Amino acid sequence: MSFLFPRIPLQIPKRDPDGAWNFFDGALKTWAVQSDENSFTSRQVFKSSNPHTGAGRSSTATPPYHWHIYQTERFDVQSGVLCYDLDGKEGKLQAGESMTIPPYHYHTFWSDPASGVDLDVHITVSGGPNAGFDDTFIHNFYGYLSSAVMQGKAPNPFQMLSFLDHADVVLVFPLWTGRLANIILGRWLGRSLGGYQVEYKEFSEKSD
Repeated sequence: MSFLFPRIPLQIPKRDPDGAWNFFDGALKTWAVQSDENSFTSRQVFKSSNPHTGAGRSSTATPPYHWHIYQTERFDVQSGVLCYDLDGKEGKLQAGESMTIPPYHYHTFWSDPASGVDLDVHITVSGGPNAGFDDTFIHNFYGYLSSAVMQGKAPNPFQMLSFLDHADVVLVFPLWTGRLANIILGRWLGRSLGGYQVEYKEFSEKSD
C-alpha cells in the first residue's frame, strides 16, 4: 500500500526574527496576528517576483477552490492587489479594501501578477466549533506542500484532503461531493489507513 501513501522528507520552515514562517524558500511568508476563542488572523505576504506566488491563479501557493463548513473568512488587503474567485465571479481588491465570505461560498484568491507588487493580506476566520483555519493548519498545510514542491515531488492527495477535512475546509467537487471526498479519501483512507497526520513535529512551534 506504500505506493498509495508515499512519504516525503519534511523540511522545517525557516523562521525570521520577526516571527514570519517561510514557505517555498520565502516566496510565501506568514505571521499569526491574533488568536482567541472566536477568531484567528493570519498575515500572509505573496512575493510578486516568484513563480510559486506571483504567477496568478496557477501559482503553487494559490489555495484550491474551496468552501468552509462553519467559518466566515475576511480578507483585508494591506498592499498589493488581491484577485479572487467568489462563487464563479472574479474580482479584485486593492490596498485598503476588504471582503467577507460566509460559510458555504466557493472561493479562492491569488496575487495579481499585473500589479508587480507583493500581496500583503490579513485573513481572519471566525465561527464554528472547530479551530479549522488556524496557525497549526497554515504551518502544516503549506509546510507539507512546500516540502513536496521544493523537492520536485507531487503532494499526496490523501494527505492534502486529511489536512482539509480536519479544518472543515471542503474542495469544490461536482454535486457537492467534496465533503464526501474529505471523509472517505482524507479521513478514512488518508488518516486511518494511510497513517497520515494533520500535525507534524517539523511544522510545530518547537521544530527549531
